[in-house]
Amino acid sequence: MIYELVYRAEDPAVVGLGLAAIRDVISHAKYDADTRFPVEHGIAVGVSQTGRFLRHFLYQGFNTDEQGRPAYDGIYAITAGAGRGSFNHRFAQPSRDAHRYSAFFYPTDIFPFTSQVQHDPRTWQSDGLLAHAHHADHIPKMFQVNTGYEYWGRAASLIHTTVDGTRDMALHPNERIYHLASAQHFPWQFPPPEEMQQETDPAVYRGNPLDQSVNYRALLVRMVEWVDEETAPPESQYPRIETGTLAAVEAVDAPAIPGLAFPKVMHTAYRADYGPRWRTDGVVTAQPPRLDSPFPGRVPQVDSLGNEVGGVRNVGVRAPLATYLPWNLRVDAPANKNEMTDFYGTYVPLPTTKAKKEATGDPRPSIETLYDSRSAYQDQVQQAADALIEQGFLLPDDRERVVERAAQVWTWVHEGHE
Repeated sequence: MIYELVYRAEDPAVVGLGLAAIRDVISHAKYDADTRFPVEHGIAVGVSQTGRFLRHFLYQGFNTDEQGRPAYDGIYAITAGAGRGSFNHRFAQPSRDAHRYSAFFYPTDIFPFTSQVQHDPRTWQSDGLLAHAHHADHIPKMFQVNTGYEYWGRAASLIHTTVDGTRDMALHPNERIYHLASAQHFPWQFPPPEEMQQETDPAVYRGNPLDQSVNYRALLVRMVEWVDEETAPPESQYPRIETGTLAAVEAVDAPAIPGLAFPKVMHTAYRADYGPRWRTDGVVTAQPPRLDSPFPGRVPQVDSLGNEVGGVRNVGVRAPLATYLPWNLRVDAPANKNEMTDFYGTYVPLPTTKAKKEATGDPRPSIETLYDSRSAYQDQVQQAADALIEQGFLLPDDRERVVERAAQVWTWVHEGHE
């Protein structure tokens, strides 16, 4: 049983000052003549909760300081999905993140989602993430970077689709969106811990070790170049409706891997009415909120191995030895096993030989059919790493790290895993 307690409280803490403090820190560094170490540009980077904070920061027009000057020149929001959060309203609780199994219906995933203004005919609201900027010239350069998990668990498709979920939205000129295909919410260790292995054949692990941290490093350099030198970053890379790489949950063409079920549901953002004072004063008078229809979310389509398409595909996906899934189901829970575990992904190594593939009924190709030898695999890894460098999603300094990690995966799959 899950119980929810709603009660009338008093003496709310002041929480919105955090937005002003973040603004004033960079304003002081850029414009105060007494600053010991003068700053020319400011870039704000936030991950998960702080990524949502930065989206909220922009929505409420905080990128203009009290003297009417621009604050941050670049905003780099990582794994925020479509969320903002409880950062500036009465009785706000910034830690609430509105997952399906926790923190129900807090004002986190609420309209608007896209940077450009949209009209929602259901509620007759017109709004956009950047609609409240005090000056057009104060809109910063912006990266929104999400993994596959945010599409399943944070409704990330809403940041680039229409409110009815039928069309792709045009992005703001100062905006780039990058989808790190098949990655979970946070980088995970390799090899996967033995206690994370489920009792299935083929082996299934809770926790997805695809390494997206190298992309974060490269994109930070791209952001600095964009802000400091006006060097255009890579074009946005994310799944789209028009290309068939973004789909409804039921339309995902997933391989039928024995012992592994694909999710039948995803995180849902609802049209939620928190009362008449919510939009004007930030005061919740309807708790729980009155719910209207949900916004239709979409998720990335997958290839024949189950790995996501339509975004930045890292070496582990371009030279695959496994299926990397950005979600994990509650298979060990006492109930609702079709629901997702917060934040974690799933890792399913490929069968090493054709005989093992046939013994388990695995529809995915065996490793020996994909690569003639370990040398052939390493060649494909190096080509994939070079392509990522050329596209701007991997730093040359990280090439050796990525190639070595791929070699470790090969060894583990063929020796330690068997």
